[in-house]
Amino acid sequence: RLNLAGDLTLDQKTVLQDTIRLVQAMVDVISSSGWLKPALACMEVAQMTVQGLWDSTSNLMQLPHFTKELCDKCAEKEIETVFDLMDMEDADRNSLLSLSDAKMSQIAAVCNRYPNVSLEYEIVDKDEVGAGEQVQMVVKLERENEGELGGAVHAPHYPKDKEEGWWLVVGDPSTNTLASIKRVNLQRKATVKIDFTAPETVGKAGYTLYFMCDCWAGSDQEYEFDLDVKEAAEDDDDEEEGDE
Repeated sequence: RLNLAGDLTLDQKTVLQDTIRLVQAMVDVISSSGWLKPALACMEVAQMTVQGLWDSTSNLMQLPHFTKELCDKCAEKEIETVFDLMDMEDADRNSLLSLSDAKMSQIAAVCNRYPNVSLEYEIVDKDEVGAGEQVQMVVKLERENEGELGGAVHAPHYPKDKEEGWWLVVGDPSTNTLASIKRVNLQRKATVKIDFTAPETVGKAGYTLYFMCDCWAGSDQEYEFDLDVKEAAEDDDDEEEGDE
């Protein structure tokens, strides 16, 4: 994010303070129309706005004291994400970054707050999904970070404190269809139920579950899954009318 001078700095601050609310409203409007890819793009815009980075920028630039040159140096060692950096041996990481102990401590503090979330999901009565019927997915989330939770995310280019937020999205990228979306506030653990409607066509239907952050880049997750859609069960009333 460019450093501006004079009144432009105040204008930039004012615009940024309202941008996240506008982006969240855009997500709501787009998802109500059932458009998947534009909704996901808006979620990525939220991340870029909070962190002051383009989506093409290295995720490591979210960490303090990282420059483009240092990110390039890390990329040469195939260290491209925050998780890659955290998985390194201490001696190798110290040798690669060549920063003072104070700066390394600040980097470690942010890395420890970077969301490391495990996700498990299950389709309720997956083998009994009928065409056009309601499908329920249960998603279990657990943050694996140690230490204190809560508080504002590390976002030095954003003009006010930003609490971490998430979206869970179910959609079909092949048809650009958004089937369901839900906002999630995650502390340590959460169990979230997501409902969506099965397709009217009998047969195999492919979906993707997305777990999208509204402030950290590189922490999103996605999982592909299939539904074996069967003929919808007939209602008892319909059967009785048929017998008459």
